[in-house]
Amino acid sequence: MTAEGKNKSLADVLREKQIIGEEQLSEALQYSREHSVPLDHALVELNVLSEDDLRMILGEVFQIRSLKLEDVEIDRDAVRHIPAHIAHRHHLIPVRRSGSTLAVAMADPTDAAAHAALRAVTDFDVIPFIARYDAIEHAVFLHYGEPVANDAGAAETMDSAVSTHSRNMIDDDRVGHVGRSILLNHNQTFETFVEDTANQFPLSIARAVAGLSSEEEYSPFHCWGIAGCGKTHLLHAITNYVNSHSPMKRTILTSGQRFVDNLFECVRDKKINFFRYLYRELDILLVDDAEPLIARDWAQREILETIQHLRRNKRFVVLSARRNLAADPRTTPELRIVLESGVIAPFSGYSRESMYEIARRWAGRADLQPDILSLLVESCEQDLNNLRNILQQVTVMAMLGEKEVTAESVCDLIRLCGIGSAENSADRARLLATVLRPNMLEDKASAGSAADNTLSPDMKK
Repeated sequence: MTAEGKNKSLADVLREKQIIGEEQLSEALQYSREHSVPLDHALVELNVLSEDDLRMILGEVFQIRSLKLEDVEIDRDAVRHIPAHIAHRHHLIPVRRSGSTLAVAMADPTDAAAHAALRAVTDFDVIPFIARYDAIEHAVFLHYGEPVANDAGAAETMDSAVSTHSRNMIDDDRVGHVGRSILLNHNQTFETFVEDTANQFPLSIARAVAGLSSEEEYSPFHCWGIAGCGKTHLLHAITNYVNSHSPMKRTILTSGQRFVDNLFECVRDKKINFFRYLYRELDILLVDDAEPLIARDWAQREILETIQHLRRNKRFVVLSARRNLAADPRTTPELRIVLESGVIAPFSGYSRESMYEIARRWAGRADLQPDILSLLVESCEQDLNNLRNILQQVTVMAMLGEKEVTAESVCDLIRLCGIGSAENSADRARLLATVLRPNMLEDKASAGSAADNTLSPDMKK
């Protein structure tokens, strides 16, 4: 919603912009109250504004898109997230769940009470769409049935809906994590991705996939490269973009190990059709760290058939791995052919300049000196995971302000964090605490702490 439309009702906008007269607005508001219908429906019924007029107003002022429910297949799983009495009372219907977002068709998307009611019953980010009042009423009747007789039964109805929802979840085997996306990092977007010659090609393909390009040869899209080169960021960026720009699309972002575990559980419990429904009725399937997919013959067969099914329906599959799966000797000829029929995009190492820019962004308000950032970049050898880990420690040091951030102290941190080292993790933790809090040893010594005896002679000096 735009800044102009934020916290404003449709009546406020109509009045401020003088789109209709005050008398017409008052008549429509009275009609809305007397007939218990949204204001936009009252305006149409009284022939004050047409549905096209309302769509234009909502689109320009509130940035709300219209939805033709007759052309939409409503997701039953999405419907289960909103109780019946909310849908009936506020004239709305959930139509699609994608990641952490819930697309909801509403007769009046500017109704503050409706949004408050939605926030009270779901943690999803609600994306409103405007739809015709009669189409919503028809959809609500089909999916929820008749409304309750009076408001007194609303609380009971809600409890019943929750109970029914729980039973349906069990009956439909929707319990647990099968088919659920991994936790999405909302900060990993295309805007925060640092472009470099090392990743221009996979980045361009990722943007095309996120834009749901009709080019079939983009699927499957397999990107591969060393740990910490940005593959995971790219998969999260695709998911975030699709959730924001095409919330009606179904996506699952998962890991290779989770896919294999879900498959094993469903085969064991004789629920393979349920598994295939969850993983094949999608617009985009994204699998990070996909190596486990080729570790078992039965897993290879399933991902092969999943890719083929999605391609036939002009859907996308994105796989990331540390090595080229098509070149792995464990990959079957059939899967290799399918992978090579799509796009295989390698990541090469970041340039020093790009690594420096990434370090500068991640350092944030710690405001580290250029020589410190350069030292960190040189020590991490193009591994973004190592860079992130050491930067977190240096940022803590800078924020605490108990020890000056110098090249010497940073070198200590690099050594203690195990960058290029294989020191014992317990010793490393004790040493790291010492660097971050230099007074710790003195406090322990004065207290005669036995813990000092565990420190190396070098640390006691």
